Amino acid sequence: MRVFRISLMLLLILPGFLATGVFAQKDAPVKCAQCHKDTKILPDSHKKYSLRATGKCFVCHKADGKTKPLGESIHVAHLEKSSSAMKNCLSCHTASKDGEVTFPSYPNMKVSKDTMPDLYKYFESWMASDLLVGSHRRNGAYCLDCHKDYTDEYMAGDTKSACAGCHGDDEEMAKKTAGTKYMHNPHKSHYVDLKCSACHSGHKPFEDFCAQCHPFNYKAPSTKEEAKP
Repeated sequence: MRVFRISLMLLLILPGFLATGVFAQKDAPVKCAQCHKDTKILPDSHKKYSLRATGKCFVCHKADGKTKPLGESIHVAHLEKSSSAMKNCLSCHTASKDGEVTFPSYPNMKVSKDTMPDLYKYFESWMASDLLVGSHRRNGAYCLDCHKDYTDEYMAGDTKSACAGCHGDDEEMAKKTAGTKYMHNPHKSHYVDLKCSACHSGHKPFEDFCAQCHPFNYKAPSTKEEAKP
C-alpha cells in the first residue's frame, strides 16, 4: 500500500516538477535559473513565477512593438553589471539537438549555435562604445530595430531602407545636411544607389567614401547627433 501511495504521488508531482524544475532548465529557451537560482530578480509588482520555467515569460512579453523587448532588458541588465557575463551566449540560450537556437519573442528567428559566440562583440559595442551603434542605443534603438535578426551580416546600412525608415531617404537627408560647413553637401551624391554603409557603420568608425576622389574632408559628427533622425 505504501509503495502504491508513493507511486501515485510521483505520478501527480513529477510532471509539474519536470516542467518547472531542474530537468526543465536544459530545455528552457533562456536558462535564468542556472545562475540566479533563487535570487530575486523580478520586481515586487511582478507575478511570482519560477525562473526555471522561462517559457512562461514570453506569453506576456511579446515582440509586438508596443513595449520594450524582454531580450533588450535582459541584455542591458547583464552588460551593465559585467560585460563578461555575455561572452558566452550559450550560457543563457539553449540549442536544440541539431544545434539550432530559437528566440521565444521572435518565433521566426532561428540561428545556428556556431554563430552565437561572434555576436558578443556587437552587443558590447552597442552597449558601451562611442561608435554610431552606441549612440543609437542612447537614442532608444535596439538591435532588431535595424537588423532583421541577430545574425543579419551586421551591416544594416547595406539595405538602406533600414536607415531610411528613421532618418529619411536621400532627398530628405540632403535637405538636413544642406547647411553644413563643407563645400559640398555630403548627402547629395552623384552615386544614386550609394549605400549608407559606404560611410556610416554601426560597429566601425566613420569612413569618408568621397575622399577616394574628392578633398571634401568629411568628418563624422558627434555620435550623439549622428543617430538623431
